[in-house]
Amino acid sequence: MSKSASQSPAKESKGAFLKAVGAVAAVVSLLLALNQITGLVQNLRVHHKEFSEAMKSGEQEQQREDYGAAFHSFKHATELDPIDKGAQAKETEAAILWLDNVHANETQTFTQIANQLLPVFDSALSKANGQAAGDILAHIAWANFLKYREGMREGVNVDGNLKAAFAADQNNVYAHTISGFWVLWQGGDIKSAEAHFSAALTTGRVRTYVRDLQISGLTNSNNPENDAEELRVANDMRNSGELMLSLERRRIFWNNFTSRLHSPEELAASLSVLSPADTEATYDWLDDGPNSEGKAQTRAFVMANLKEITGNRAEALAAYQALRKQMHDPTLTLISIVDLDIKRLSHAKK
Repeated sequence: MSKSASQSPAKESKGAFLKAVGAVAAVVSLLLALNQITGLVQNLRVHHKEFSEAMKSGEQEQQREDYGAAFHSFKHATELDPIDKGAQAKETEAAILWLDNVHANETQTFTQIANQLLPVFDSALSKANGQAAGDILAHIAWANFLKYREGMREGVNVDGNLKAAFAADQNNVYAHTISGFWVLWQGGDIKSAEAHFSAALTTGRVRTYVRDLQISGLTNSNNPENDAEELRVANDMRNSGELMLSLERRRIFWNNFTSRLHSPEELAASLSVLSPADTEATYDWLDDGPNSEGKAQTRAFVMANLKEITGNRAEALAAYQALRKQMHDPTLTLISIVDLDIKRLSHAKK
């Protein structure tokens, strides 16, 4: 037997062993690869689950009008998936809704909230045009106004933001509404402000938002011109079947009627803004408080004044006399005024 022949079985045995080792290594490598793939798939599943939950939470929070929470949920979703356009759109939408309904509190100032939203608006603006761009630019203006209101001046350009919003969408409802408010805030021409509000209402969009900012702008300054415009707006809303918050009703009612009961000239000015029929209807529409004897007597006094300023002196005198018979409490402050009115009209009748 040759030497090579005698070594052949050993070589074959060694080769088989090496093949077995290689096979085991291949299996181990395959298992490791599969484990990595499984881990990657698991991570993707966890990532997708977290993203879906963030989007679902945002939707639920937005439905219950918790816009701040909705914004943070959608923001988290965009951080999990920065290229998801749906998440980006919902984040911008929630930012707009939060800013439309924003309230400062003990934990967050207007400036702190605005600083959270402005980067989102800036990002969304790079992909928007037309009406969408106008909406975003107008809200950038509002965010900057809120910072301005708290004393910030650096980097705040409300006028420039509004100009850009009109350039993107010349009839933008938000740009017109915020412009009207901005004019009133600065003590500007009320006719210019009302022209903006009228243009905003003409668009047919977000009417409640327009009215809220219109009334807020008018009631921020207590002067006869603003008071008269408040009454016109209230009458228009009543005729249009629009809703007005009780707080806003009480404020307009106070400015035009309650605060003027002891000043015949000022009360006459309020009663001359609208037609007599509209004045009476709007008075009742604004005075939505509970019925009481005092409320009924105050109404009778105002309506008697209304008859008098419209020239119905005989009817006014009869109304004052009927009211005086109902006034038994000597501490009522209106008694002396009613007595003077009766005396004055009685002498005029003679």
